[in-house]
Formats: sequence, C-alpha cells, structure tokens
Amino acid sequence: MSVTLEYSSPSKPENHPKKRENGFRGDIQGLRAIAVGLVVLYHFWPNRLPGGFIGVDIFFVISGFLITSHLISKPPRRLADVGTFWMRRVKRLLPASFLVIFVSVLGIWAFAPKTVWQDWGLQAIAATFYFQNWFLAINKVDYMAEADAPSPFQHFWSLSVEEQFYFFWPIAIGLLVLVAQLKRLSVKNVALTAVGAVFVLSLAFSIYQTEADSGVSYFSTFTRMWEFAAGALVACLGVRIYAAKTDLVSLIAAWGGLFALLFSAFTFQGEMAFPGYIALLPVLGTALIILANSQHRYSPSRLLRLKFVRFVGDTSYAIYLWHWPLLILIPYIVSDFKWPQKILALALTLAISVLTQKLVELKFRNFITTSHLLSAPRFLVAGSLVVAIVSGSFYVVSTSRIEQARDIQGSMNQVIDAVGAECFGANALKNDCESKDLRADTYETVVPAPVVAKDDQPDVYEDNCFSNQGTDFQERPVCTYGDGPTKVALVGNSHAGHWLPTLQKLAEENDWTIDTYVATRCAVMGEAQEFDAKAEVKGCADLGDWVTSEIDKNDYELVISSNRQSRPVVGFDLDSSTAPAEKAYGELLSDWADTGTKVAVLRDTPWPGYTMDSIPDCIAENPDAVKKCSGNKDKWIPVDPQAKAVDALDNPNIVKVDMNDQFCDDKTCYGVVGGIVAYWDHSHMTATYAESLSDTLAQRLNKKLGANDIFSG
Repeated sequence: MSVTLEYSSPSKPENHPKKRENGFRGDIQGLRAIAVGLVVLYHFWPNRLPGGFIGVDIFFVISGFLITSHLISKPPRRLADVGTFWMRRVKRLLPASFLVIFVSVLGIWAFAPKTVWQDWGLQAIAATFYFQNWFLAINKVDYMAEADAPSPFQHFWSLSVEEQFYFFWPIAIGLLVLVAQLKRLSVKNVALTAVGAVFVLSLAFSIYQTEADSGVSYFSTFTRMWEFAAGALVACLGVRIYAAKTDLVSLIAAWGGLFALLFSAFTFQGEMAFPGYIALLPVLGTALIILANSQHRYSPSRLLRLKFVRFVGDTSYAIYLWHWPLLILIPYIVSDFKWPQKILALALTLAISVLTQKLVELKFRNFITTSHLLSAPRFLVAGSLVVAIVSGSFYVVSTSRIEQARDIQGSMNQVIDAVGAECFGANALKNDCESKDLRADTYETVVPAPVVAKDDQPDVYEDNCFSNQGTDFQERPVCTYGDGPTKVALVGNSHAGHWLPTLQKLAEENDWTIDTYVATRCAVMGEAQEFDAKAEVKGCADLGDWVTSEIDKNDYELVISSNRQSRPVVGFDLDSSTAPAEKAYGELLSDWADTGTKVAVLRDTPWPGYTMDSIPDCIAENPDAVKKCSGNKDKWIPVDPQAKAVDALDNPNIVKVDMNDQFCDDKTCYGVVGGIVAYWDHSHMTATYAESLSDTLAQRLNKKLGANDIFSG
C-alpha cells in the first residue's frame, strides 16, 4: 500500500495559496490513517469491526488519485520517463517491503512449525515479486487449502495489486497524452474519457466476477482496477475539484464521504461477496472526500489534518507492512494471545513502523538516490535475489523433508514397533494403552509425519470428483472405484469423501464397485443452503434430486451417506438450521430407500476446528506434547441433522452408524490416535486413519443392515 508523499497534487487555486503548500493534501494523510487503522483493527478484532477490510479500498482510491495527478502534471513522454517513474517506486516501496519479508522469513524459521514452511516459502517469493494476489486467487481459494494457517505474507496481495497498477498506469497515461497531442485534444478530457471507460468496464467485470467466483474476484487486479480509476477520475478533473472548497456543498460532501466509510466499516461483513457493487460505497465515499477537498470551518478535513492523525498517515505504509506478520507469528511465541498481548503487539507494530519509516523509507531511500554504488535498478535486482533465495530455502528444505517422509508404510511399521500392534490406531482407545501414554505420542512416533499428513487425502481430491461452487454445482463428476458386482454409492459433501479410503478397502474385500456423488461444502439434503451466489444456492439444492435419480437409475445395493452441516439453510442461521435440515434429510433418505436400496448414514466425525486450525500444524508446534492436539468431546462432536433424521424415520432399510468412539473416549477426542494422525486439516480424516477403520465399519454396517450378500468378504 503506497504512501508516496513526494507526489504532487493538482495545481492549487490562487485564492488559497496557504491551504496546500507544494500541493500537499493533509486530509489525504488523514484518509491513510483511517485506512490503515480500519485494516489493523479488523485484523486484530474482526468481530468488533467486521467491515474494516474496506481500508484497502480506501488506499486504492488514494493511490489512483495521487499517481494520476502526478502523471498528468508530468506525463511520461519516452520509455526512459516510464523507467524513471518505476525506479522512484522501487526506491520508495521496496526497501521496507524487502525488510519485512526477510525478517518474517527469519521469524518463520525460529517460531513457526515446519508444516507451513513449504507453503509460506512460496508465498514469500510471491510477495517478493508482487504476484501474491494471483497466488492467493489460484491456490488459497482452494477448498482443500481453506484450513491452512494464513501466512505472514498474505497481506501483500493488496500491495501486489498496487504494484501491478503502477506498472501499467504510466504506460497508459503516456499513450493517452500522446494521442491527445496528436489529435490536438485536451489532455485532461482525453484522460477523463479513457479513465471513465476503465472505471465502467472494470466495475462491470467486478460485479460479474464477484457473483461468479467471489474468492478469485477479491484478489484480482482486474476486479479492483475501477477502484484506482475512481481516484484517477478525481485527478483528471484537475482544478475543477476545488470549486466548492469552502461552501456548504463541500461540507456535506466531505461528511457524507466520511459517513460512507464508517458505515461500511461497521456494517459490512466478511461473508459478503466482495468487491462487486458493494464496494461502491467505500470507494465513492473516499473519492467524495478527495473531490470535496473541503476547507469549511466545520469540515472533517480539520480532523484529518490533526498531528496524530497525520503521524499515523505518514507511517501507514510501515504499519500495514508490519502489523500482519506480527499478528501471525506472535501467537507461536506466546501461549495466550488475547487483549493484553494484542495491545502489546500493536505497540510493537507502531514502534517498529516508526523506525522503519525514518530509517528505511526516508534515509535508505536517500542513500539509494545519492549512492554511486547502489542505484535503484541494482537494488531491485540484488534485493529481489537475496530475499527470493532466503525465502526459497524454506521451500527446498520443506520439500526435502516431505520427500523423506512419503514412505507412509515404512513409517507405519516403525510406529507399530514403537507402540505395539495392540495399541496402534483405534486399538489404543479400546485396549489398556492409556497407562503406556500411547494414545497421543511424540512427533517422532506418529504416521503420517506432519509434513506429509496434509497431503494424505482420499483419491477423490486428486481425481477431482467433487461438484463445487466454482461451477455453481452444475458440473457433477461421478468417480468409480473397484469393479465388483455389488454396487455402492457414496453420497454427501467432503465428510462423505473422507470415508472413501475405508470403503475402497471394503471394496477390495467384498467385490464392490463404488460410485461417488460428493460436493464441496454443500450438504446433499435437497434443501437450499446459504452461499454467496444465487446460482450456487440453486445448484446445491438441486443435487438432492439429481442423486435420487442416479440412485434409481443405477440400482445400487447400498447407499452410504455422510455430511457436515457447514452452511445454514436459507432463512436460518447455522444454529437454527438443524430442524429444517433434519426434515429435508428425512424426505431425501426416504426417497432413496423407496428405490429399493439400503441406506447407511455415517454420523459426522469429530471436528477439531472448534478449537484449532490444523492438527498437523498442532503436532509440529508441540512435538513433545502431542496430547495438546486433542479436545473436549463435548466441543468436538458436531450436531448432525442427517443422523437425527434416521432416528426419527425408524425405517429398517435406513440405518445410522456412529464411529466416533474410534476418535474419542468418554471425555476426550484425539487428533492423534494410537500413533496415527487422524486428520489432515481441521476436520477431514487422513487416508491412513480412514483405511484403518475398515474392519470396524464393516462389522457395524453388517450388524445394522443384516446384509451378508453385500459383505461377502
């Protein structure tokens, strides 16, 4: 996020020469202070300021205004001028960002678990070369990655968008000036028309893309360009923006813009599809304040020009850079990260930011400017290489560790030797293993190793078997495993998918063919659930009827279903969704049974996500105290309306199987069970643990169903 104080604002009118000496806009520094304050408070206390993320949008508008003001007043006429512009950005922005990346990498090495090194190393490289926004758009919007801990570099997505804007914009403005001169047209009018077109086209695409895929839209440069263009439009108006500087119109406009920002910050929610048309409120509010440039005695500009506010604005770039890595890394250092620790983290952020602003942003920039040895291009090349090499080392080291740990069978044999077959896996919960302290073991005696546990996933992920939000649940792949005469269907969301390794083993033993009907996030119940887009809501709701038709058409002997209720039913919140979901499940399960098949509902498994983000990360953080990766049974066992529906139906062809005693004893549920890491994230079973449950599941299914013909093995 740019804090380019050297930029000039448009020429000042003659009748107010003292209000904006040298083109300086104190109210813009105040807007920067508001922007960074909103972002920081949102990150530290998201529930207190749910819409604080709009601080980024404020920065985008400011950058668009300042950059365009500078480029119109001093347009680049040659490629050398564009290069000079870029090098000014290098001197201004990169020293501080490189420092933060470098220090954050050292912090990861010192404090973060090894399970995050590979991903965070890649993100450090992405931040170094300013394509972090696209890295997140491509990778982190992945359902499989949603439980990954946020990296210390995640906030570089907005800086990446800005740098991409800085790369493109001077070329665009230079071409516009050239066209205006060749056609003998007003430069500002041509720029105003072109920038207006960018605003309209980018906004239209943002609205479309946000509706289609809000995850990618949030990070995309193309869906954010209109926000820069909003500030650029104000700049293109030139001195005309100051026409109402002292009258009532400017006063109302300034307060109206400020109200729009505060209203957005306190009422917007992170679950909203953003940016899209919703972002118009904070974007136009910011543009309105800049446009008004009110000098009225009661204007909010007087508040924005207060010394402390100006101080925060001056330091806003450094504050933005430092607050997020500290917020991510400090919890790895202190055991409790609540109000007192957060206040200390904020104080540390401010202290480091002041030093960075004075020593790096100002002094080091001047050193680059005056140095004969370290020019801006040399610093760009050398700094990028150093930071990239240091960051890449984490990826290399982590990759090496992962390759060494990929022999899960060999590791399993070592763990069995260590704990004994009688205490391996779920056996530890039914045998006398507690006295041996083997229910949850040390880092060195678990399988799969935490660095590979995150990849120990069912085949449905690698085979892309999920219907998902990206296609509004309209693409419905069906994957087939096994080739036996007994036909079995697996139905549900990802909490059905994580049972596939268990069923694959049963398929081998009992001559099954398994077809999967699984979706991400959408619980297959035939009822509308809340999603960002209407098409997603409808697509998810339609899955129930589609699965019923497939079951009827394919003549399955057994349908196995499991769902996690992660989305509320439309018109309800998550807590009150149980009753309507139970009713919907009851109707759907009855429809399946009416086709002549037997139906088995696997009660939803424990959900560690209630108390921790990732079991593998927890193990890596507590290598000698893996029992910390366990939780209270009352907190981990989720409500399961599908299982409740089975109880209410009382149909002998629709049964429920509860396997949670394979994860929990009377009081505690375990992240590591008898040496096996039970989860690859915060809720999904590792393939290794799922496979270990096959014998127990077969016994319980057969007992409930009385179906010896299905269990021929």
